[in-house]
Amino acid sequence: MKIANVLLMLLLSATALTAQASASEEPAAEPAAAAQPGFAYHALDPDIITNYLGEGKTLGYVRVTVQLMAESGADLKLLEQHDPLIRDAIIRLIGSKTGAQIKSLASREELRKECETRVNELLVKETGKKAVRELIFTKYLYQ
Repeated sequence: MKIANVLLMLLLSATALTAQASASEEPAAEPAAAAQPGFAYHALDPDIITNYLGEGKTLGYVRVTVQLMAESGADLKLLEQHDPLIRDAIIRLIGSKTGAQIKSLASREELRKECETRVNELLVKETGKKAVRELIFTKYLYQ
């Protein structure tokens, strides 16, 4: 009987130590994860669909899926908050391009960089912070 009591005490002590060790590990892991810089993406949803200046009097059609890369959760929240402003700036830029500019691969890259620059200019004006690290076209269709 005395041996059973000793074993029971050892078992309870081991269980308490294990519970205490796992409880002390969890809070230590959270601040470490929060301190690590990580990238987050914000998708402009739905896709941007607009017209561009076609040949002659015709209008062309373009559909673009845009992802914005932010360096932190705070930047991601800024992007979400200013989503309408960002969408408007991109739509205006794309709508001002000609058919040749929309269809050319080199001009497409220039357009992407121009959109990124314009979005960051607007965000600096509105928030005082450049929140977009990279603007990415993940789908680009024109007709």
